[in-house]
Amino acid sequence: MDFLICSILVCLHVLLSVALYFISKSFDLDGYLAKKIFKNTNQLIFFLITLSISSFLLFIVLIRIDRDYVQIINFLISFILIFEICMKIANSDRFINWIGENLEKSIRTLIMFVISLNCTYFFTRITHQILNS
Repeated sequence: MDFLICSILVCLHVLLSVALYFISKSFDLDGYLAKKIFKNTNQLIFFLITLSISSFLLFIVLIRIDRDYVQIINFLISFILIFEICMKIANSDRFINWIGENLEKSIRTLIMFVISLNCTYFFTRITHQILNS
């Protein structure tokens, strides 16, 4: 049962990473993750394989110790991925043109920070439901 739960969590991370890849491509982002991980499909595939293997092994170990640790690690991974992409979106030309050029940079950053927190909360709630089902 633990292997199934860990596999589902790894699949969620893969889906999140693929979604963030397409978002970074659509906004032409140039942050650390966008340059190092989401630059092209070969780097994305290498990242997904590395993330899948390492998180699966980590989740297997942590789920036997305490399921709350799995939630904490899952939160950290998803928050780092989502937060960096959202902060780069806040400064992208496409977002500025959509939301309006009159809005200050700090307000745009605050909006995207709140969106990243909401996305991370949604992702951790899914993790919580998977772990407790």
